Amino acid sequence: MAELLNQITAFFEVIVLTIGYPGIFLVMFAENIFTPIPTEPFLPLAGILSGKGEMNFFVAWAAATAGATTGSLVLYLVGKRGGEPVVRALIRRFGRYAGISESELDRARELFNRYGPWVVFIGRWIPVVRPGVSLIAGISSLRLPVFLLFTALSSSLANVIWITVGYVLGENWQQFLAELDRYQSVVIAGAVLLAVIVVFVVGRRWVKSRRSEVMV
Repeated sequence: MAELLNQITAFFEVIVLTIGYPGIFLVMFAENIFTPIPTEPFLPLAGILSGKGEMNFFVAWAAATAGATTGSLVLYLVGKRGGEPVVRALIRRFGRYAGISESELDRARELFNRYGPWVVFIGRWIPVVRPGVSLIAGISSLRLPVFLLFTALSSSLANVIWITVGYVLGENWQQFLAELDRYQSVVIAGAVLLAVIVVFVVGRRWVKSRRSEVMV
């Protein structure tokens, strides 16, 4: 299985190098459906190419976010249209290929019931929960605009971090990744906290602007 994943990774790297932004979209789309495909080799590569002037940083970021959000949307629709019995049947039969098990779906369900839509936002940062979040959101009939908002915000934050790593560190990004693994839980907690603060500030300003419009 590991050898197969390495071959898939190399194949997707060729796609990114060959067709550029559409390749980034396709890779991130596939990565959000087939979770064993790692994100790390691709987005720093886009950052490296941006640093060399061969890609535009912001277009690469937009393509990655669009691909990740679209891939998550597919799983959301599977959950919403099929319902939990169908989803569980699919996981039993094909889950090992997509990198998701029923226990992970149950964990995602538990967290969704406890924290609601915020699990969609933070789920991308939690490997054990991530595969089942979009499915559970669909099964639970979370409103589509809310799902898309939280998914896009979470994906955009994760993507900009990885692309920036490649942009700043260039070919040395793999050494950084090795160090990062030692402090993974701290980094994830910090990134999630930062994301929550950003969303809170933006949301608060939006609410204030809406109130001002109503008062006028």
